[in-house]
Amino acid sequence: MSAITYEELSSKLKEFLVVDVRTRDEVRDSGQIPHSHVLPVQELDEALSLSPNAFQSKYGFPKLDPNNDEDNNERQLVLTCRSGRRVGIADNTVKTKGFTKHRLYLGSFLDWTEKGGPVIKPGQPFQPQQ
Repeated sequence: MSAITYEELSSKLKEFLVVDVRTRDEVRDSGQIPHSHVLPVQELDEALSLSPNAFQSKYGFPKLDPNNDEDNNERQLVLTCRSGRRVGIADNTVKTKGFTKHRLYLGSFLDWTEKGGPVIKPGQPFQPQQ
């Protein structure tokens, strides 16, 4: 795990799989980083135990792979939240699931907006079909 800066993330945004661990309500109210996916930190452990199909249905993006290999064109996981506090919790969770190549955006959404990063407003977290 290593940290990622606003400058690196914003310049290569589509090269990363950005997962926002805030709640869906937070994202809906304040917006989200473009191309990011919402997976609340409270659901992370259980989500990573789902089958790939169940994960895709519930979260709207392919299941995260702890063995991703950037040489195989898989995007590197970047975790973000509001202020950087929850990425520490998410970091511990993904490590227990075998992730070692992920990055943490420690400044998170507050840093993103303070530096003028584009924001999808209102946030549009994926809502699973009932």
